[in-house]
Amino acid sequence: MAQTHFSKLDAESQALHDSWDHILRIVVLVSLLAVVVWSAVSGLRWVVHHASELVIESVDRGAVGWLILLGALATGELVRSWLCAREAWADAAGDGMEVALRNYHLTYADPEDNPQPRYDLPAFGLAARKAVATCLTLGSGASGGLEAPAVAISEGLSAGFSRVMRVSSEFELRTYQIAGIAAAVTTLLGAPFTAALFATEIAYGDRIIYRKLAYALWAGVIVYWLNNRLHGFEPLFTGPTHAPVYTVSEYLVAALVAVAVSVPLAMGFTWAMTQTTKVMDRFHPRRRAVVTALGAGLVALTLWGLADISPSHVLGMGEGTINGLLSGHADLSGAWVLGLILVGKILTTGFTITGRGSAGMLVPAMFLGGVSGALVAQLLNLTGWVSLDSALFAVVGIGSSLVAVVGVPLAAIALVLEVFGKSFGPPAILACGVTYLVTLRLKIYSNQRMSPDPDGDESG
Repeated sequence: MAQTHFSKLDAESQALHDSWDHILRIVVLVSLLAVVVWSAVSGLRWVVHHASELVIESVDRGAVGWLILLGALATGELVRSWLCAREAWADAAGDGMEVALRNYHLTYADPEDNPQPRYDLPAFGLAARKAVATCLTLGSGASGGLEAPAVAISEGLSAGFSRVMRVSSEFELRTYQIAGIAAAVTTLLGAPFTAALFATEIAYGDRIIYRKLAYALWAGVIVYWLNNRLHGFEPLFTGPTHAPVYTVSEYLVAALVAVAVSVPLAMGFTWAMTQTTKVMDRFHPRRRAVVTALGAGLVALTLWGLADISPSHVLGMGEGTINGLLSGHADLSGAWVLGLILVGKILTTGFTITGRGSAGMLVPAMFLGGVSGALVAQLLNLTGWVSLDSALFAVVGIGSSLVAVVGVPLAAIALVLEVFGKSFGPPAILACGVTYLVTLRLKIYSNQRMSPDPDGDESG
């Protein structure tokens, strides 16, 4: 009788009855997978960061540097679009998050008749192609984040790893996939708890499956140890601390940033991307890639020539600008400068995305939220009614924008606590909660699950 009852349980429920030997096996394999993903993503990050810096810094050489920048952007996207025009490379275009989520949720062929992993899905080949496309896009200086491509790469590596290890359980395959995603995000953010929550939230939306979260946390800790052991501790962002006591005006402005800034910014940016993509789809893919790449470069050079705003603030991945914002860098102290940077980054990131470049929205969302949050604080300070800390509202904007754009409220709150410190928690929690309620039905990834589907499989 007990055996009959056990056979009717789904994969997640059966996992509660796993033997210690099986649990130990998964822990060991997750550890090996974390090392594989860390090695791949660390190498990709090194190549992309160094190539992008060389291209963007070339503008200091005058007219020759300007030509180098425009030439690198156009050439990188032209080669990428030429490769992605091939059928085998089609999934390497775009940010990659949708592809990763689609493959994650389609790991079974027939959940009733044949509940086995779908090994016809792309694996190592997809990871390699995505890495090449990302190097061509972000390495040439385009604006975008590395996190979404890294998620696609790690999902492919995890599927291939499971194939090599002859994993026969759909539950176990998905465990390695979500652990691999957590390992990739930890490599980039240096925040294992945030990465584990992000992996589960981006896959399941408003559900947390704790057995998968546990393995994702373990993968994140392994990667965190590798990062610190081999590279030394390098925080993603550094900034001043804040007293744990907040005024009523600070709480009100935190809610204002969420409702009046992060939400409209996310909705407006998503709408603009949709409309621009419709226009750009009329162009041949290679012509579209060149036009959008040159458009991003011209925006950056225009701001450089007319307002003395470094192209590094509107091109590349943007971590340096966020750090400058948090540390109170003199070049980022004027409201008009922040306004121009905000518009410029929206344009350059929009060009990259509509051109189908291999770049993600995670860091750009943090960038736009941080800059807009600091801008709100500076504008309110000009009224003389309040005296607000720009860094505080940059942090609030970073968290709430992640919720508005990507839909990961717990990961956004964890990021603030894990990266910036618990003293920033209360206003960030308020802003993220408000943003989540307002944007509950807004999702940019159609394969991100929002609630259990009674007609489909939600067990794994």
